[in-house]
Amino acid sequence: MLVLLAMLVGAIVPVQTAVNTRLRVSVGSPIAATFLSFAIAVAVATAISGLATAAVIPELSLPAAEPWWIWLGGFMGVMFIAGNIVLFPQLGPVQTVILPILGQVIMGLLVDALGLFESPRVSVGALRLLGAVVVVAGIAMVLELGRDARTAANASGARLWGLRAFGVLMGMGSATQTAVNGHLGRVLGSPLQAGQISLAVGLLILLVLVLVLPKDRRAIATGVTPGPWWMWLGGVLGAFFVFGGAALVPRLGTGTTVIGSLTGTIICGQVLESLGVGTGKRRGLPTPYRLFGLVLVITGVAMVRLL
Repeated sequence: MLVLLAMLVGAIVPVQTAVNTRLRVSVGSPIAATFLSFAIAVAVATAISGLATAAVIPELSLPAAEPWWIWLGGFMGVMFIAGNIVLFPQLGPVQTVILPILGQVIMGLLVDALGLFESPRVSVGALRLLGAVVVVAGIAMVLELGRDARTAANASGARLWGLRAFGVLMGMGSATQTAVNGHLGRVLGSPLQAGQISLAVGLLILLVLVLVLPKDRRAIATGVTPGPWWMWLGGVLGAFFVFGGAALVPRLGTGTTVIGSLTGTIICGQVLESLGVGTGKRRGLPTPYRLFGLVLVITGVAMVRLL
């Protein structure tokens, strides 16, 4: 039952991206849309954390005494959410969720091997490296490289590969955020408050960007073009994703939670792409070749996380 909940938490990611992408249409800017989404997420996170810990504002003196990188989680969160908004209509739901997984695997292995961000060093053996290779092979099959196949991507050529590389970089940032917020949670004694601080730092970064960048300042000042009510749910979904993971890890363990979550992300991303959500290109059922690639990605992640 808890594994199914982890999958539902993972399914939030592509749905949130689709919702935020629709908000971008009404706002006219990915940065401005991310700012509004983060503002809602911070409000929801503060309410949830306050109810759970009886403290609306976390004790900031504790993280203030830590290394400077303790605040990086918010920046990485901004890059991930804003990046998803940019990639979703260009690459389609599946590539948008698959490519960051490769970055997460690469950075996760580096964090374990080097003990980055005061994480405990974990041996990176041959089987875990093989798992990373399996992930790469699975992604190559999902992208259907070397095959003359239809794609949901609206980008092509050098731009397409540049966006794909950025997707991998986003995943590395996401893994960095996980490690940093994990340490922050240990410092505060509360993963919920760590998530709250991470979102608040991200909101402050976005506020500066909105004030400095003319296009984004105008987008906020001129108001939001009316749209469907659900386009405002991105921030709510983001807060539930952060706290859902925090609640499941102590009960399922990090490895099982991550695998369950990524499985839900991949399945939901494929469903959205089959329906043409975000790209306008309805693809129908995926090919057996691509399905096998998705299975390989999940298998590779399991090898990296559990072996």
